[in-house]
Amino acid sequence: MSPAAHQRLFAGLAVALIVLHVDTWNAGPGPLVLGWLPWDLAYHLAWMAAATFLVFYMTSGAIWPEDPDDP
Repeated sequence: MSPAAHQRLFAGLAVALIVLHVDTWNAGPGPLVLGWLPWDLAYHLAWMAAATFLVFYMTSGAIWPEDPDDP
């Protein structure tokens, strides 16, 4: 993929994470995940894992090259 495509993909994923972070639909008591983990906590753990992946993707070299002058 070209650097511009990587940047568009990163921007789209970042916007998706921002939208998913505002989780007004996730308020209130819900079912337990795996029998012991509250649903809202499991949701936020999954969100943090996705955000961590996005940071690793950003720093992998496709979005943030080692030499900014090197195209």
